[in-house]
Amino acid sequence: MIRAALAEDLALLPAVERSAAALLRGTRMDWAADGPTLAPALLEEAAAHGLLWCAWRAEAGVVGFLLASLLQGDLFIEELSVALPHQRAGFGRALLGHAVRQARERGLAGVSLTTDHDLGWCAPFYAAAGFMVVSGDALGPILRERLAQEAAHGHDPASRCAMRLAF
Repeated sequence: MIRAALAEDLALLPAVERSAAALLRGTRMDWAADGPTLAPALLEEAAAHGLLWCAWRAEAGVVGFLLASLLQGDLFIEELSVALPHQRAGFGRALLGHAVRQARERGLAGVSLTTDHDLGWCAPFYAAAGFMVVSGDALGPILRERLAQEAAHGHDPASRCAMRLAF
């Protein structure tokens, strides 16, 4: 089940994010597994604006979430995390599908994101949902700046890409 994040969900999201990041252990992004989680104020603001959704399972509670923002006429996926024990069970796809429907209902031009193109569960996951890599002039200054910010925070710019699903 996918639903808008509730106030009581917010305290649970760092554990979900940390669990999801454990998948990075043993990869060149191992450093991110122990990095900081999303700021509580950011989660609160996104929830207040209807830009934070949770995957919920009756027997487990919140097992995943998707945090978005509005960027350049698109819904921009800031974070998509599913707790490690619940990965490969369709929660990520369900969260992504929900975000795409929300973007369409809001009359946005598409959904965009940045991700790693080398790790098999990143860019290929989005490509399977119809997202295309955005590069060159199509990248635009805002996505180019987003990738530069990620590089400044430790991401290898040679392994990052922007992707978009246009409507």
